[in-house]
Amino acid sequence: MPWLERARSLWGPWWALPGGLPLAYVSAVAAAGDLRPEHGAVLLVSVVLAYWNDRTKRFFQYAVPYLMVAIGYDAVRYARPLLVAPDDVLGCGLRAAELTLFRVAPGVTYQDWFAAHHSAVFDLMFAVPYLIFAYVPLGYSIYLYFVDRPRMQHFLWAFAVGNFISFVMWMLVPAAPPWYLRTHGCTIDLAAAPSPAALTRVDALLGMTYFQNFYSRASSVFGALPSMHCAFPLIGLLTAWRAAGWKTRPIHIAYTLVMAAAAVYLDHHWVLDVLAGWLVALVAVFVAGWGLRRCGDLASQKWVATDATTAATDTLEPWEDPAA
Repeated sequence: MPWLERARSLWGPWWALPGGLPLAYVSAVAAAGDLRPEHGAVLLVSVVLAYWNDRTKRFFQYAVPYLMVAIGYDAVRYARPLLVAPDDVLGCGLRAAELTLFRVAPGVTYQDWFAAHHSAVFDLMFAVPYLIFAYVPLGYSIYLYFVDRPRMQHFLWAFAVGNFISFVMWMLVPAAPPWYLRTHGCTIDLAAAPSPAALTRVDALLGMTYFQNFYSRASSVFGALPSMHCAFPLIGLLTAWRAAGWKTRPIHIAYTLVMAAAAVYLDHHWVLDVLAGWLVALVAVFVAGWGLRRCGDLASQKWVATDATTAATDTLEPWEDPAA
């Protein structure tokens, strides 16, 4: 079969692994009766990239961290019922901590104040970063693939490390977002439906249901801590800091700050969640950078040990110099 021969020529004895892992996960989801269109999309894109040709295979290899996050995020919905009980969830205690550290007035959080003082202009302005946050990492990664692959690797592996830290935290320290306590009070109901919170106003204003549909697919209501909405822009800023100049660095900084303001204004996160997200970003960027440097050191040792540098360099792009 031609497709099998192509797969083997691209991947050798590991030819079944790139498409087999996404297929196994999608098959398990289908067996559980929870198959959704995005599962099919992830599987299709993975198979096409992995097996189409050498160029798409190379992009797939660089994009593996993104695929890991997509599968991991979806898998959280199945792990949460097994690991999280109502008594584990931080609810009104988290609000009390917020009031102690960050408040507009006695008994009034920033989220309370914005819930009572909002406008269509600010609703639309802060909806923009929430509209694009899930797509920016992928688009930014594709851009970096063509202009700066080492930075793409650092960004995507930091993106993956940060997300998996958040997945663990969602299980160990599940936290209710501000909108949940405003709607349900201090009683924790694990069956509560996800909500777009203040973004409901944007749906109504624009006559659409985008945010309602998007957040209905959330893996967990009780994943406010840390805010990965706020972590993603900071990961981009930190991994781009040395390469970015005066033209692009302010864009990264502005995106980071606007996302933080949006998270609080839209009733999705506490200020504590934002700070926790930034801390996760710092840790993820450090860990990913250390890991990539370590892998680079090992690869350099391999090149020297096998004396294959000259032959292999012919197949590398200029930015993939093994001596770099």
